[in-house]
Amino acid sequence: MSSIIIRRGAGLSALAALLFALPAAAQQPALTIEQAVASARENNPDMLAQRNDVGATRAGMRAARADFLPSANASAGFGYTAPGEQRFGAQTFGAKPEYYSSNWNLGLQYDISRAKLLQPSIARAQHAATESRIAGYEWSLVMQVRQQYLTALQAGDQVQQAAREVERTREHERLAGARLEVGSGTPLEVRRAQVQRGQAEVALVQRQNTHATEVLRLGQLMGVSLSPDTPLTSRFELFAPSWNADELVREAQEANPVIQAARASSGAARTQVRAARSQYLPSVSMQVGLVGSVYSAGNIDPLVQQQLGGLAGAYSSCQETNVIRTAAGLGAADCSPLNAADPAVQAAVRNEIAAGNPSFPFGYTRQPLQASMTVSLPLFDGLNRERRIEEARVQAGDAELAVRAQQQRLELDVRTGVLNAQTAFRTAELQRQVAENAAEELRLARERFRLGAANSLEVTDAQTRLSEAERAVIDSVYMYHKSLAALEALVGRPLR
Repeated sequence: MSSIIIRRGAGLSALAALLFALPAAAQQPALTIEQAVASARENNPDMLAQRNDVGATRAGMRAARADFLPSANASAGFGYTAPGEQRFGAQTFGAKPEYYSSNWNLGLQYDISRAKLLQPSIARAQHAATESRIAGYEWSLVMQVRQQYLTALQAGDQVQQAAREVERTREHERLAGARLEVGSGTPLEVRRAQVQRGQAEVALVQRQNTHATEVLRLGQLMGVSLSPDTPLTSRFELFAPSWNADELVREAQEANPVIQAARASSGAARTQVRAARSQYLPSVSMQVGLVGSVYSAGNIDPLVQQQLGGLAGAYSSCQETNVIRTAAGLGAADCSPLNAADPAVQAAVRNEIAAGNPSFPFGYTRQPLQASMTVSLPLFDGLNRERRIEEARVQAGDAELAVRAQQQRLELDVRTGVLNAQTAFRTAELQRQVAENAAEELRLARERFRLGAANSLEVTDAQTRLSEAERAVIDSVYMYHKSLAALEALVGRPLR
């Protein structure tokens, strides 16, 4: 009966050992914390999205500089007018032929104002604010990666601690089985050892899952897919913190990316105030333009008939004048060029109209050069300028107050971070002492159990206390390193 119990326990222990060995079966390339940070800077999608904003601000600076050049525009148009009588109100101007028209326009315009002169400064300030914001986001990402790397390392150490606990419970189970074989133990002690070993194996499996999950989360921050069994090789030493809080506060006020971003935003807001005030100044606009146009009749017959109708009246008037001149003894004038019935006159009129009808669409006639300059001085616009200036002034004031608030928060966070690091270091040292005492307690309990001076419950309690102490050591050590990483993020430089 006892041998059956021992063999079943050995089978479960072998299963736990197999589960613990599975992640190490396929070795993955080692990953250091520096490699994790570098990968996050290059591959994190949110980081890349932040960097895309720089392109827009750079384009804004180029546009602000190019705005000092004159603007040029060119246009061309084509039109058609159907034949028929043209009317204007009640007036009729007779039948007109169909007309085809085309035109072109080439113009230069130059505007100058105080607001335009300030645009490069505004664009540079906005670009600086964007770069500072991106730097702050990048440093925040680095902090997240460092924290997650430490969390994954912590989970890995907890896996190793759980494996040691499985081995201790397995050893206790073998000792309880051996005592049962020689008749000095009881089946209850074996069962109790098996229960504790099973609980340790369950804890091991759960911690393995936690470790794999934390490694996957680290890969998400890095912007890559990490295998759950990727080995993390960076290690961190526990050392006594010796920083001066006042010095760290001064460093943080100068180097912290969040403070720098807030100051850059404040500078951009002040520039916007100057731009708003420039609306009181005059602006100058200069324009130069060339225009060409074509207005061509599609059918010149109506124009010929209209011209011949006018000649007929002139011919009749010429003949009447000749009668008077003859009666007065004066010579008669030559009226033949006005005879609309004369085919030669008709041909001459047609040729003249055809020669004066420009070709469509490129028979342009250029108009004279046109140039103008306008000086505009705003006088009153319903207090809109005052409203915009006040809004800009309020935004600038809010930005300055945001800098002050951020400075106060930063000072508080740095001083709190120093205290947290000191407390975490002291806690880790004390927890190590507790773990050493718990290990000695377990050794003594096992020795007493081997000699028959104690029961298995005493050993089980000692093992539980040692396991709790070891986990507390791991948690306190990594709490110190995480506190240090948070403090480094606040100061803006490594402190190790």
